[in-house]
Amino acid sequence: MDFMLKYALAMHMPEGKRAGYYAQIVKALAERTSLFDRDKELLIFSSPEERSAAEPVMTQYAVPAEPIDLLLLPASLQARPTFTDFGFVSRLEQQPYLYADMAALFQLTHAPAASRSYEPASAAAQLDEHVLADWPAAFDPDGKDGAGDDYGPTIFAIEAQHDRLVEAIAEAYGCAVQWRYRPQPAPHAK
Repeated sequence: MDFMLKYALAMHMPEGKRAGYYAQIVKALAERTSLFDRDKELLIFSSPEERSAAEPVMTQYAVPAEPIDLLLLPASLQARPTFTDFGFVSRLEQQPYLYADMAALFQLTHAPAASRSYEPASAAAQLDEHVLADWPAAFDPDGKDGAGDDYGPTIFAIEAQHDRLVEAIAEAYGCAVQWRYRPQPAPHAK
C-alpha cells in the first residue's frame, strides 16, 4: 500500500461530559457504521458513506463534528520532525496519517525531454528540508523496479503549498514529478 484516503469526523465533545458519555457514542456508532481507527476525539472511517452514517449519532448526542479527510500512510514511512505538524500516528491502531488538505504526495521520475542529466539523488537532497515523510513505493513509475535508483520508487510527502517548488527543483535535476495525491483547490467564494 502506498497510501489510502480515509474519512474522519473530529468530534468537539461538550465540556464536563464523563468518559462514559464517549463510550455511549462509540456504542451507538457500532450499531450504525464501522470505525476503521480512532485517535482521541477523531473517528476514522473507510468510506464517505460510513462517515455519513455516523453523523446522526453526533446529532443525537449533541456533539458537533467536523468532517476531515486523511491520508493513511504505510507504517514503513520515515517521518521527519515536521510530520506531526501535518499529521499524527493514531493511538489505537498506531497508523500514520496526514491531513489530506495540507499534504501532497509524489515520486521523482525521469524527465524524458530534460536538457539536464537525471539526478534523482541530488533532487531528493535538495527537497529534503521540505519533506514531511517518505517511504518505498509499491509502484515504480519508471518501470525499473528501482534498479540502481534509490529515489524513483520512493514516495515523498510535502506540504501541499510547496508543489511548485518541488516541480522546479525536480526540473533542475532532470527529473519529473509524478503526483500521487494533491488536495483539490477550495472553490472560490462568489
